[in-house]
Amino acid sequence: DILGRLIWGARTTLQAALLPVSISIGGGVILGTISAYFGGWVDTVMMRICDIFLSLPMLIIVIVIAPLVGNDLYTVLVIYGVLFIPFNVRFMRSLVLQAKQNDYVRAAISSGADKFRVMFKHIFPNTISPIIISFFGAMGVTVLGLAGLAFIGLGDPDVANWGADILYARGHFETPGASLWPGFFIGIATIGFILIGDGLRDALDPRLHI
Repeated sequence: DILGRLIWGARTTLQAALLPVSISIGGGVILGTISAYFGGWVDTVMMRICDIFLSLPMLIIVIVIAPLVGNDLYTVLVIYGVLFIPFNVRFMRSLVLQAKQNDYVRAAISSGADKFRVMFKHIFPNTISPIIISFFGAMGVTVLGLAGLAFIGLGDPDVANWGADILYARGHFETPGASLWPGFFIGIATIGFILIGDGLRDALDPRLHI
């Protein structure tokens, strides 16, 4: 039943996208904040590590590593999330460096406030809006990426998701809807998350409300 698999696949696909995005953004927020705030050799080492990861084709690495550790769905999701942390480290680092230039942050640092207090009370709240926007954009891209991984056979074959539905339906040309509808909903979900991110960017940008 195509409708039943679409409904169940929506649940699986959206939940599956949430885990790697949470891992990549959570790790990026923590490491990016530490890198930008402390600077010096800490920042240099972390940025060079990120440069190494960013020079590699991440999806290909996921495709290579996943069969070696087992095609369990959650294993693939964790690998996917961890490998994309460097992208968010750089993004968060740029946000923190920008926030550090604010006068009240400089005043807090000059007054001798605890580093972690300055980091999480004065700097981090100013980065929440871009993080939220990035989260929804990453959700859209991840839905598309995970569908591609499922289509080439990575992940648990017993778990219904839209990418796997297209894989199983490709040999049944007499029922084109079996592959057409999952592809349609992958596109809708991807575009929908990206549009939510764009809408939040406009809603949360104070410069657009002057």
